[in-house]
Amino acid sequence: MKYSLPEIIVFAVAALLPTYLIRFHIGPFPTTVLEVVLIGAIAALATQKIVIARSEPKRATRQSRENITMVALFTRLLRRLWPPRNDDTLLTIGSALIFIATTVGIVVAPDKRAALGIAKAFFWEPMALAWLIIAIRPDKEKIWRACLGGFALSAFIVVIYGLLQYAHPALIPATWTAERRITSVFDYPNAVALYLAPLTALLLSSPVTIALALFAVVIIILAKSAGGLIAVAGALFFLGVIKKKTLATTTIAAIVAILIVLLLPAAAGLRDQILLRDWSGRVHQIGWKESFAMLKDHPLFGAGLDGFKTVVAPYHHAQGVEIFQYPHNLFLAAWSEIGLMGLIGFALILIWFFKSILADNPHPTLSRARARGKYAAAAMIAILVHGLVDVPYFKNDLAMMFWLFVVLVAL
Repeated sequence: MKYSLPEIIVFAVAALLPTYLIRFHIGPFPTTVLEVVLIGAIAALATQKIVIARSEPKRATRQSRENITMVALFTRLLRRLWPPRNDDTLLTIGSALIFIATTVGIVVAPDKRAALGIAKAFFWEPMALAWLIIAIRPDKEKIWRACLGGFALSAFIVVIYGLLQYAHPALIPATWTAERRITSVFDYPNAVALYLAPLTALLLSSPVTIALALFAVVIIILAKSAGGLIAVAGALFFLGVIKKKTLATTTIAAIVAILIVLLLPAAAGLRDQILLRDWSGRVHQIGWKESFAMLKDHPLFGAGLDGFKTVVAPYHHAQGVEIFQYPHNLFLAAWSEIGLMGLIGFALILIWFFKSILADNPHPTLSRARARGKYAAAAMIAILVHGLVDVPYFKNDLAMMFWLFVVLVAL
């Protein structure tokens, strides 16, 4: 069976997302295996797009001569990189705002070099790859299978190593051994949940990967991530209520689960985590208050890319609480890193995302929407729910995952 270049690239990127953990230098420049893969993929797709463009019918000679200006060439290049459709307007505007905001984020950042690294790894490279795949317009069904296959492979590796860690606690990093919280291939337990929670929803789309989705939930439990479990619960609730057949059952199950967590003495630990009454919850609340205080004074541009720890320091007064890399909230983190313009850009993309999935459905359920779109929606819901207490974007693998979800809906 012959596979197209976009299929191969989507599969490889989805499968190799955790390889951002393998870091090295090319001369003085730090990079990762994932970044090398992304740059190679962008170069290959850009070459293919140029070849396709060159094979298009030539225009009249006079018109060609008239168009040989830098402005005309640049405009044509933009059209070739992202030929917008009527239903892609919000996506195009949102992406443009994020691109501008990341550029501004470098300018206002305390450390310009670190900010540039964040911009290219978390925004420019994932966005460029997504743009090129969308511009080539490959077969959506094939891209979906390639993406699902790649995600399944990476999730399988994360699950297997996580189970090995739990069976042999000596494999768990020393910081987390006492609590016996597995980290799998990642550096810390929450990274496991951040990676697997949205994939759990996507893996439910195929009978072949349903078992892997169940094991992914087990790994999130072993990582002891309450945020990850709530994210998965949010995705499952969405998948249950969008079908008329399962609406009542899902609603009843959700009510029972909530009552168990709120009333059962054995669930006191989980209840305290959900209600932010434990130490971690109090730390989250302190971070949110300090972030809001900082953003009141820097509402337009935030702290700049990779500038949160530096800019929020004067607002930090809690003794015994460290300043984290980002506020533990996706929206506060986006506002801080790329300013109000970037936050609006993200909001427009999310509106486009769910609007595109619901576009074919005149009813409040997704019963007649595209069959697999609901699983992409559930995966994005897992990201947003987890984003209430963590930052499921500002990491190499998570940023690329987000843009792969965009590709699945945009094609």
